[in-house]
Amino acid sequence: MMKKIILSFAAAAFTLAACSVDPIEPDNSSVSLSQTEIISGPEGGDFSITVTSGSDWRVSGYSEWVTPTSEGGKSGETLTFKVGKSDTKEARTAEFKVFSGSATAVVKVVSNPEEVLVVAESAFSLSSDASRLVVKLETNVSDLKVADTEWVMFAGREVLLGEDVVIFDVAANDTYKDRDFEIVLSGVEKTEKVKVSQAQLDAVIVDNNRIVHEGLEAGQVKFTVMANVDYTYKLPDWLTLVSETKGTEAANGLTPIEYVLSFEANAESRIADINFERDGEVMLQISVKQQRPGAVIAPIADKALRKALLDLGWVLSSDASADCEILGPGLEGTELRINSKNINEVSGLGAFPKLANLEINGTGATLIDLSDCKTLQEVYAPRNTELQEVKLGSSPVTKFSTNIDGSYEINFFSSSKVTVSSENLKELNLRSFDCIYLYYYDACTEIDVSACPALTYLDAYRIYTLWGNYRTYLTTIYVSQAQLDAYNVGNLEIVRVVKTPDHHEEAALVVK
Repeated sequence: MMKKIILSFAAAAFTLAACSVDPIEPDNSSVSLSQTEIISGPEGGDFSITVTSGSDWRVSGYSEWVTPTSEGGKSGETLTFKVGKSDTKEARTAEFKVFSGSATAVVKVVSNPEEVLVVAESAFSLSSDASRLVVKLETNVSDLKVADTEWVMFAGREVLLGEDVVIFDVAANDTYKDRDFEIVLSGVEKTEKVKVSQAQLDAVIVDNNRIVHEGLEAGQVKFTVMANVDYTYKLPDWLTLVSETKGTEAANGLTPIEYVLSFEANAESRIADINFERDGEVMLQISVKQQRPGAVIAPIADKALRKALLDLGWVLSSDASADCEILGPGLEGTELRINSKNINEVSGLGAFPKLANLEINGTGATLIDLSDCKTLQEVYAPRNTELQEVKLGSSPVTKFSTNIDGSYEINFFSSSKVTVSSENLKELNLRSFDCIYLYYYDACTEIDVSACPALTYLDAYRIYTLWGNYRTYLTTIYVSQAQLDAYNVGNLEIVRVVKTPDHHEEAALVVK
């Protein structure tokens, strides 16, 4: 009986103990926000969101420029952030966390700065030449919009030496008027304008710069100069100003001025250049000529060559025109020696109908073109150090030589290749031996004679020796297959550097 009573008390005690344990409550931790990002303009302001949570919520986080108005609240209540005005050029960001139980939500606050767009210079004055324009900026606008035009063209945006710049290519002004354009740079809120002024193309022009009066009697010539600048000029003694009549400016910006000049009778042809100058610069050059009837006229392109022939009395010429009147010595002369470093091209000598022997000495010519010469037989052309090409065409030239007998002469080629072409040439001498200038300045590695079908002799021996030292650059001679065949059977002699124990090397014959 006692045992049953004890068991009953134990069961009752267990039951009472079980009833005293707290029940397990459900986890209501949850939090959501009506928006997770607040974006403010540079002016700042108050921005509110609604917090929905399973229990009371609280907020944490810190920023100097944004402050929440409360530390926490209940589900459904509003959380407000006060955002201060932006005082920077860059966007700034802050984050705050909202907790409810073990749940967390993050709200991101972004403060966008006020747009800054300032140009260092707002106006540019440019010459008429093509140029590159660099505009320096102070800006925080990333997506910059640029309005340009067909002659002020946007070329890109870069950072140069730590500075933000926009670059424009400005085309040359080929008009006779000044022109203006306003570049517009813009962001969302800001706009800057840059004025570009480009000067006119200064011009003094004429329709025909070669004025010719046929006849040796007294007379007049008339021409019209068009200009958009002031200029000065001086007439030669034999020309007299009769009138100078200024017209009305045309739509293209040029103003015409008509000139009438008179002259007395003369026994022979005469010619003069008239220079129209501005601040010492020749803007226009025209030639005025009183020409005898029946004059023989021929073009000679190179100005320095015309001057050399004028000095020899072979032509009557001017700087302003390529047309030359062939005078008596030019009509009858059989031998001609030309020597002027300023000559860049020798051509047009076919105007001299009896020329048989020609010396071209010490010019700067890259081209010697004698293909229009009908009577020429032999050409001697030493010291033409810039020479690149000789064109003889169908002229009857049979012998052409640049060789100078003796040593220590200026006889080298600064070009890497010299080409000679001729239908009738038989003997070509390009030898240069023991020329000290050859040692230091020669650059000729190739000679091309493949267009000389009548060639029977080529001397291409080009070497300098001194105290056992030597130098030669020539490596290749271009020939035709027919020339190579003639060489192999002994009908074409080619003299070149011969391989010796002193290590001289032979220039290769290459079929072209």
